[in-house]
Amino acid sequence: MTSPLLFRCVAGPDLGKRLALNDGYVRVGRAAECNVLSDDPDVADRHIVLTRDGQRVTVEAVAGAAIYVDGQVVRTATLAVGQQVRVGRSLWEVAIVEIAQAPQTGIFGKVRAQVAAVAGVDKLQGWSAGEMFSDVFKKRTDEEQEEYFNVGTRTTTPPLEAIEAGGWPKPWAFVRFLLLSSAVFALFAWAWNRFSNPYLIPGLILVGSFAIPCSILVFFFEMNVPRNVSLYQILKLLLLGGIVSLCVSLLFFEWTSLDNWLGAMSAGIVEESGKGLTLLLIVRKRRYPWTLNGMLFGATVGTGFAVFETSGYALTSGLNSGMASLFQTIYERGALSVLGGHALWTALVGGALWRVRGQREFKWSMLREPAFLRVFALCVALHMLWNSPFDPPLELKFIAIGFITWIAVLSYIQFGLAEIRQAQRAGGDTEAIVIPIESRAG
Repeated sequence: MTSPLLFRCVAGPDLGKRLALNDGYVRVGRAAECNVLSDDPDVADRHIVLTRDGQRVTVEAVAGAAIYVDGQVVRTATLAVGQQVRVGRSLWEVAIVEIAQAPQTGIFGKVRAQVAAVAGVDKLQGWSAGEMFSDVFKKRTDEEQEEYFNVGTRTTTPPLEAIEAGGWPKPWAFVRFLLLSSAVFALFAWAWNRFSNPYLIPGLILVGSFAIPCSILVFFFEMNVPRNVSLYQILKLLLLGGIVSLCVSLLFFEWTSLDNWLGAMSAGIVEESGKGLTLLLIVRKRRYPWTLNGMLFGATVGTGFAVFETSGYALTSGLNSGMASLFQTIYERGALSVLGGHALWTALVGGALWRVRGQREFKWSMLREPAFLRVFALCVALHMLWNSPFDPPLELKFIAIGFITWIAVLSYIQFGLAEIRQAQRAGGDTEAIVIPIESRAG
């Protein structure tokens, strides 16, 4: 009996892609008819053909395409298990399928695999909510908590080899921030019910609007295992990115008039575009090379947008329908932001943008790369569905969107962790290492 084999990408723009190798041949390229659709800009429409005969795997370049095996340009080669071949900018290898890599069954497994495929990353594997959040209620001193947030400077950014990317991070601070901000909001609510003093309303709106979105932002701060982004950078982008993305979106609404014929669904196109363009404020900074950096910056811009937007909705509700409506707006928008919303969707867009930029200088053409466009289109579609008049009972629409959103988010985090592990394995000869070292040196 022959062992199951797969062809998988271990580094480069196609990192995470894989394909089972059965007897016969498969094609890799950028053309739609290929078995593996590459996102690598240096890959031709039809780049290579892989043929399996028993345990023998042969790779052959198509037409004038170039492939490299053991550093040598070849037209055809027989690959051993674990041997790497460079196709475009990506490194691929033949591997034996392990039991843990067997296809997931059941409806939820199929959805997880399909969402990951749409996002262009590997399907979510080895993730456990219980394990990930096992440190949430662990006791910590004030000094430990202060040091936890002291990151992103020349002296507190760890070198590449010291980054802990071997397993899933164990975030905990986001829960404490949520509990603290919720307690403050509860005190504002009590004070309003007790005194009805109008001077309490701005604070009530502000705290109620940022409690949950900012807790989600802290979660992405904790997921950024390179620990190379400081709180100063986050706060600056939170304020600047929030208002810029709002202004850009309002200009898009004014210029396109999409809301005249798409109604509320137009926000999916306009607002995701506005937030995505705002990320260009920072994408050119090569001291932040990682996909996880992009997810953090995306979450930051999305959080700023969400906080300012919710504040406006809450104020309008209060002025038009009274304080009960103001409270209801804050509760509903806060609760639903856990299932999907600006912070989560823009985190995905940011991750995709940083992924296609990689170690290169940013170019506008990167916005046309499939790896970015697929994720952006997914977020636009989820946002449009969120605002659609389709309204099944029991909030099933939002629950389904939340499930898809979080699967995509966790799959992209998994991709970001794998990206760092690959750079660590590559050693000091790769550009992936040069950039983090430069960021530490200023």
